[in-house]
Amino acid sequence: MSGLPSTLKGNVNRLPQPTAITKDNPAQSRSLPRHISTSLMMSDYLFLAGLILALFYVADPFSWKLDRIGLTKHLPLVIAFCGVLLANVGSQVFITKKSSFRKPGWQILSAGLPLILLGIWILIGGLYARKFNGIQNTFITVGLYLLFAFFAARLVMISPARVNVVRIFLLATATVSIFMVIRMATNYDGMNVNYHELEALIVPLAVYFALRPSGLKNNDKRYSQMFLTLFFLLAGFVFRKNTGFLVILLTLAYIWVAEWRFRFRENVSFRFWTMLWVLIALICAALAAGYFAQKQELLPSGNPQYRMLTYEAAWHKFVSSPIWGTGFSAQATEKFTAYQINSAQGNLSTHSDIMDLTAQGGIIAVCLWLWGYLRVARVSLRHALSGLRPRDDLRAAAHCLACMSLASIVVYAFNPIMLQPAKAILMWSQFGMLLGIALHLTNQHAEEISTQAAEMKPSNINSPSADTNHA
Repeated sequence: MSGLPSTLKGNVNRLPQPTAITKDNPAQSRSLPRHISTSLMMSDYLFLAGLILALFYVADPFSWKLDRIGLTKHLPLVIAFCGVLLANVGSQVFITKKSSFRKPGWQILSAGLPLILLGIWILIGGLYARKFNGIQNTFITVGLYLLFAFFAARLVMISPARVNVVRIFLLATATVSIFMVIRMATNYDGMNVNYHELEALIVPLAVYFALRPSGLKNNDKRYSQMFLTLFFLLAGFVFRKNTGFLVILLTLAYIWVAEWRFRFRENVSFRFWTMLWVLIALICAALAAGYFAQKQELLPSGNPQYRMLTYEAAWHKFVSSPIWGTGFSAQATEKFTAYQINSAQGNLSTHSDIMDLTAQGGIIAVCLWLWGYLRVARVSLRHALSGLRPRDDLRAAAHCLACMSLASIVVYAFNPIMLQPAKAILMWSQFGMLLGIALHLTNQHAEEISTQAAEMKPSNINSPSADTNHA
C-alpha cells in the first residue's frame, strides 16, 4: 500500500482526477453524469429507512429498548435488506446490458473476499452451534451483519442516487447524534444515559463537515460547518470514556492529514487560529491534568479488572486451539462469576470483539480480518480518498466513512459491538458504503480514461497530413 497515491499521503496529482463541476464551465458537468444528484427510488428509501430505524434504536429517546426485543431487534436489517433486494431487481429489469449488472457484484466479491469468507464461516459456525450443540447465544449476528456490509456496497454502486443516499444517511446520523450528545451533556430527563460504544459513529462526523465543499463560498454555511466540526470533536469528551478520548485523537489526526495541513500552509488566518486553539488546548490539558490528579475518582477506570479476566479467558481459548479456534461454534456470551453483575443476568461477552475473533477463529480469522480491511483500504485509498481539493460531497462523505471505519476498530477493540444488532448494522453499513463509493469512483475513472482515448483516435485519424510532394 505504500505506493498508492492518496490525499492522506500528501500526493494528490499522480492519478488524473475528474474535473470539478463549475457554473462557469458547464461542459465539465457533462463529463461526470454519475455525480449529478438524482431522486431517490423506493429501494433507496427502504435502505435508508432501515438505517434510520437503527439510529432510532441506539438513541432510544423513549427507553423502549427495541434493540433487545426478539421481534424488533433485527427489523432494521430486514427493511434495509429489502431495499437492497429491490434495487437489484430493478437493475436486473431495467439495465439492458447484463454485464453492467454483474460487474458490481464481481468487484465487491473481489475486494471483500476475505471478510465475506469470514462472515460465511462465522454464520455457519453459529448455525452449527444452534442446531447440533443446542446453543442459543451464538455468533450468528456477527456473521450476518458483517455480510450485510457488502449488500450496502452493492446498493451504493448500482443506485443512481448514491450521492443523496450517502448524504441523507450522514445528515440523519448527525441529527440523531446531536440529540444524543445534548441528552448526555444535560441529562434533561434524569436518566443518566451514556451512549458509550457510539463514539465511532458520532465523533468522526466532524470529518464530513470539515471537508464538505458547500461552505467554500457561502459564509453562513462555512460558519455552520465550522461549528458542527467543533461540536462533534468536542462531543467525544461528553462520553467520559477512554475510547471517546482515543476517537477524538484519531479524528483530529485524520482531519489534519486529509485537509488541515494543506490549509495551514495556504491560509495565514487558518494558521493563526490553529496555533491559538492548540495553545488553548494545551493550557486546558495542563489544568485538567492537575485537577484530575487530585480527583482521580472522576476519571473513567475502564473496568480493568473485569476486562483482564475476560481477556484471559479468551486467550486461554486461543491457546487451546490457535489455528481455527472453536470455529465460532461456542457460546457468544458466558456466565461471569468473578463479580456480582446484574446486567443480562451476568451472561456477558468478551469485552473486545477482536479478542472474540482471536479466541473463536484463531489465526485464520485474524488473518482474514486484517486482509479484508487492507484490501478495502487499498481500493479506497486509490480513488475515493484521493483527489484534488476542494472535494465534492461524495468524496467528503467517503473520508467521513473511512474515519468512522477506523474509529470503529478502536471502539470494538475494547467493547462488544458486533453482537448488538442496531450498532452492528450501522458500523458495517458505513464500511460497506465506503467500499461502494470507492468501487463506483474506480469504474468512473476507468470510463473517463476510455472516453478520452476514444476521443483522441478520430482526431488523429482525421488530422491533415503534411504535403511532402515538392514540385
